[in-house]
Amino acid sequence: MNYKFDFGILFNYGDYLAGGVWYAIVIAFPSILIATVVGMILAAMHLSPVRILRVVGAAYVDVFRTLPVVVLLIWIHYVLPILTGLSLSSTESSILALSMNGSALACEAFRGGLQAIPGTQRQAAWSLGLSKFDILRYVIIPQGFFSTLPALTNVHITIIKNVTVTVLIAVPEVMFRAQELTVQFFRPLELYTGAAVIYVALILSFTLAMRRLERLRKWESV
Repeated sequence: MNYKFDFGILFNYGDYLAGGVWYAIVIAFPSILIATVVGMILAAMHLSPVRILRVVGAAYVDVFRTLPVVVLLIWIHYVLPILTGLSLSSTESSILALSMNGSALACEAFRGGLQAIPGTQRQAAWSLGLSKFDILRYVIIPQGFFSTLPALTNVHITIIKNVTVTVLIAVPEVMFRAQELTVQFFRPLELYTGAAVIYVALILSFTLAMRRLERLRKWESV
């Protein structure tokens, strides 16, 4: 192997490469927020006694959980404007695609957490005179949310990692900048290694923050 490593390029262009983190955050965190909220709504639809809501929720999850993110992203950014005349920026298309895929994954995480809550808790709350809304607000959702956090964290990490596919529609995040510099300086191993380290640092920071959130409240089944 004649390739000679030269990580000096990361010292020269590390700031430019790391600047892509801002775009990764701008795409990832709105997508995480939207996916979490929509996923919770979809989980409620899945568990609803109304058949049409269950069917719509299940259809959404089955479609967007199985559809590759790359295909969804390209379809939203290039095909949707042709069909509807609605033109989205690269950032908007990325957030929409990651949110749709992430919400389907988040729904399954929430559904598992909600179904794990013993029925005796609902019965106990009902016997205390709580309304259906109060039971949902004070008993089901708090326990379901915190018990779901470990699985939900995995969904959020997946969303952050999927930001890298936005390089296909020219979002100037970390991987796009690494590719741009690689074309100029022909140092793919060093530059892509630098990009990997940046994403690892971003995801580890997010993971630690979520673990601290998990420790804010302990829950136990009655």
